[in-house]
Amino acid sequence: MATINPTLIEDPTCGVELEPLRRYLGPRWWPAWAAAGIIRAISALPLSAVRPLACVLGRAGYLFAVRDRRTTRVNLRLAYPTLSNGAIRARAIHHFESLIYSLWETGLVWYGSAERLRRYSRIEGAEHLEAAVAAGRGVLLLGAHFTTNEIAAAILPQTGHVCDVMYKRSRNALIQQLALHGRTGKGGRMIPSDKFVEMLKTLKRGGIALYAPDQRFDGDGYVVVPLFGVPALSNPGTTFVARATRCAVLPFFPERLADGSGYVIRIGAPLDNFPSGDGARDVARYHGLIEAAVARAPAQYLWSYKRFRPAKGEPDPYRNGALRASS
Repeated sequence: MATINPTLIEDPTCGVELEPLRRYLGPRWWPAWAAAGIIRAISALPLSAVRPLACVLGRAGYLFAVRDRRTTRVNLRLAYPTLSNGAIRARAIHHFESLIYSLWETGLVWYGSAERLRRYSRIEGAEHLEAAVAAGRGVLLLGAHFTTNEIAAAILPQTGHVCDVMYKRSRNALIQQLALHGRTGKGGRMIPSDKFVEMLKTLKRGGIALYAPDQRFDGDGYVVVPLFGVPALSNPGTTFVARATRCAVLPFFPERLADGSGYVIRIGAPLDNFPSGDGARDVARYHGLIEAAVARAPAQYLWSYKRFRPAKGEPDPYRNGALRASS
């Protein structure tokens, strides 16, 4: 298997300036520094110590993070209407525990070593990636927003291939810089979502890119496709990417093992007849893949995000059914 040399990658931040962190020493940045310090401290713990910590802090977060708790419960109720209130509460608490795990994982990626990552992880289905690369095609790894995403992207270099990762910029400039400092130099490029064309270039030249278009999308060309049986404003961008670049599209889903012993990253076989010529049908197929992955690890999907927020003028489940403002 080939070995990556990250130092040979040109423009690893895709044009985003990698700034000296000393620029962010003023008081306005102290809360972000405090958060980063907590993440770094947690990441020093062995994996065996994270489960009891996640249990305690996750339950505390469920109690005190009122807005996120409500969003999580609304999402779970929409997705699983037959579950009892007790079951919804239990699954929501497990989700908050998963969010605490994600802090440890973020610290491991930003501050840990590649050896530690290898110790805790394995990849299933790497042969599908190898075959697609050998065929000379670009490869789109099609993922979704799980609490394990940070560590999943960092594990990819273990395949021996360079992989570009599409991400959304943080609203906090310091967190953005800390993430870039922690992620770069360990694999491919970090591509901000506002530089979408860079991902197309990667795929057209036969490269590999990780893309997770499952969040709410109401831009031009959006489609409404059920996710967990709930109408969801969705992004048909995968169809466009596959058609424009003729890349292979491989499902990519991470899972934190239930016994807390580590992580498995599953790379699926290339989707056949994709794109189908029908963007909504392609999104429905993608949503089915997400639902199957969530069934394996129900608490690890990003339930604390308002995925089912409707179009303007429609009933908003996060506002007790009040119509979403049209302005």
